[in-house]
Amino acid sequence: MQFRSIVPALALALAIAALVFWAPAPPVGDPASASATDKKSNNRLVTFRTRAIPAASSEVPNSLRGQYSWLGQEPQPTGWPITDVYYRDQVPWGRIEPAVGAFDLDWFEAGLEAAERAGGRFGFRVLTYCPGCWFDDATPPSVPLQPGTEIPDWNSEAFLSGWERLMNELGNRYDNDPRMGWVDVGGYGSWGEWHVSSGREISDANAARVIRAVLEAFPSKHVVINAMTPRFALAALKMSPRMGLRVDCLGEYNMFSTLPTSPEMQQRWRTAPVLSEWCGTLSTSTTLGAKQVRDFHISQTSSGNLEVPYTQMTVEQQRGYTDAARSAGYRYAVRKVVVPRRIERDDKVQLVTRWVNAGSAPTYDEWDVELRLHDASDRRVAVRTLDLDLGKLLPGGETYRLSARFPKVRSGTYSISLAVTDPVGYLAPMSLANHGRRADGSYRVGSMRIVG
Repeated sequence: MQFRSIVPALALALAIAALVFWAPAPPVGDPASASATDKKSNNRLVTFRTRAIPAASSEVPNSLRGQYSWLGQEPQPTGWPITDVYYRDQVPWGRIEPAVGAFDLDWFEAGLEAAERAGGRFGFRVLTYCPGCWFDDATPPSVPLQPGTEIPDWNSEAFLSGWERLMNELGNRYDNDPRMGWVDVGGYGSWGEWHVSSGREISDANAARVIRAVLEAFPSKHVVINAMTPRFALAALKMSPRMGLRVDCLGEYNMFSTLPTSPEMQQRWRTAPVLSEWCGTLSTSTTLGAKQVRDFHISQTSSGNLEVPYTQMTVEQQRGYTDAARSAGYRYAVRKVVVPRRIERDDKVQLVTRWVNAGSAPTYDEWDVELRLHDASDRRVAVRTLDLDLGKLLPGGETYRLSARFPKVRSGTYSISLAVTDPVGYLAPMSLANHGRRADGSYRVGSMRIVG
């Protein structure tokens, strides 16, 4: 297009303004504008915009989100990144305590090692009764059976005190292990799922005793309970705000759960995770499952248990399956960072950051958000932890005004990066839904000159 005007200079200025306004977002760390002014220091501010990874294009693997490894099955689709391992049907009580006080914890060690190799964490559920399973040692010899059945006597002191003994042993061993991520209460009911089809049920008082034993044994871990029987699940939620939920049948219209009909359960995702498993029925809909992930703020799905394997699904079914996995849990991205173009060496850095959570739930772990300075040779010269709690960033976006004071560094221009790190140091820095991840797990978001 040609511009003709009797005032060429004005036309040229208008053309340049139009190009700037309609320009696409620049790459990570490039300034989008430098028009704002810091009134306090009379210093110009510069806005850096980042390039986000669209949810439909790529998975962003992190612990306690997305898919977990189910019964050792390979990820679906092939090569899909999975970090966490969940033994929900592989830990029968009778196998790990074949005699009172004699513990065989090889299954736990195997799960922890598998999670460590994948860079994630391990979760488990202990079974006491497993009808139709390939093993027959779920009920330990020390627990009596209900007369004429193979069902444990849930209200016997042998079961209750034995369960407390078992949880105490496991908690002493693993509560401080960073590889351990969460505990499914288990113990009671068919497959540890807190429902029975026959025999005498556990009393409410004894159910509370079983649940409390897990909470007290694992005070630093996430705990979930099956949401199938409302009175037990609701009682468990009242016992602790860190008690989360597990639903068994993602993709079924009612999820074989009371979650879709319980307003109280539907609010728990704000403080504790909701974990799920694909249903194994022919009527399972992955499209519905993806909607349920978002509607009920589910943090994880399973990598298996579907009647139709991923390779045999229709295109629509595959799309629903991957949509559910990508949107499960948190998916944080930095959208922009505003910093002064330059500061004095003794000044605080005042910055504005815009974060978005495109996932279905927040993180439930503690993470540190670090602001890092790198010199011209890309050497990290300073790190400061920002007062920013990503666990409070629910699905949506938030703008934060933050400050940090760096130790005295030489005058010069420094690149700025952000990293979200595990305070314990076990997990790798969080993968953000941003392009430009550096070798140290940080993301370059701009630059700044320090003078004086």
